[in-house]
Amino acid sequence: MPPRSTKEISIRDVARTAGVSVATASRVLSKAEYPVAADTRQRVLDAAATLGFVPNAMARGLARSRSDSVGVVMPWTNAYYAAMMSGIEAAARAHGLTMLLGLTNGDEGRREALVAAFLERRVDGILICAAAHDQRLGRGPEEMPVPAVLIGRQPDAGHPIIRTDNVAAGHTAARHLWSLGHRRFAYLTPDDAWYDFRDRRVGMMGFLESAGEPFSVELFDGVRGETDSYRRIADACRNGFDATAILASTDRHALGALAALADARILVPEDKAVMGFDNYITSGFLRPSLTSMSMPATEMGALGVEYLRQAINGDAVPKETILQAALIARQSTGPWRGA
Repeated sequence: MPPRSTKEISIRDVARTAGVSVATASRVLSKAEYPVAADTRQRVLDAAATLGFVPNAMARGLARSRSDSVGVVMPWTNAYYAAMMSGIEAAARAHGLTMLLGLTNGDEGRREALVAAFLERRVDGILICAAAHDQRLGRGPEEMPVPAVLIGRQPDAGHPIIRTDNVAAGHTAARHLWSLGHRRFAYLTPDDAWYDFRDRRVGMMGFLESAGEPFSVELFDGVRGETDSYRRIADACRNGFDATAILASTDRHALGALAALADARILVPEDKAVMGFDNYITSGFLRPSLTSMSMPATEMGALGVEYLRQAINGDAVPKETILQAALIARQSTGPWRGA
């Protein structure tokens, strides 16, 4: 008699071969943390491997009205969102959830198309991570047949949202630079109308205006990346750059500024301080190492999965959760020698 195909191998065959109950075999194969004796677990795993048993996740999900999968909408793959993804992936794995990832590249139409595609695949829930410039209102809870959780500032569609207090982060950054004697500032931003970058500037201005002493701020708007940042700061240095402290809205922009200052033979931090936001992993390995506001991207990702899991289970989830950034002081900021 020819051997049966893998499609015909059932969990009962695995249990019989391993000498355990069907329930034990099923739990060992579906739950890595299921408490069972090590030799029993190994017998089940060996039996499954020998027989070529492949668990039918779809059938199991249909029986439970669950797919054990979540859709994740992500705008970009830069260092900030990579940190967020690491939190999402670790939390999803810990809860036994399969993650389906879709990238929008900042296109809000693509975002809505991905949501529709995930719903077609019967995901149990969706995480929607915002780009800084999202303006289009997405589907509300009444249009979404599964729970959704938002991560990052975006138009409020009525779903639970997790975000960072960027106003407070900007306030903390300005206070740090002020404490080092700086009174003339420059702020680098891709677009001052975008949520996170605008809020960081608002926080900076809020502190400066409350300090009770004269100050100045030069806004460098439309700085899209390292190349723009380098060019704008290099031009400013050639034309008499008055600022003694450069606050860049991301570490990417701070990197371009540092390069321009080095090429102009301007000392950091003695002549000009430079500071960023997001605390990329590479920022500590620059020379001088970059002072930055560390944004809780990994924590937001992990918390998003936890809230989504709770919502899928029918539990209450906070409507809004606001996390705080942390100051990471390094070599690129120090007492200004003109103070």
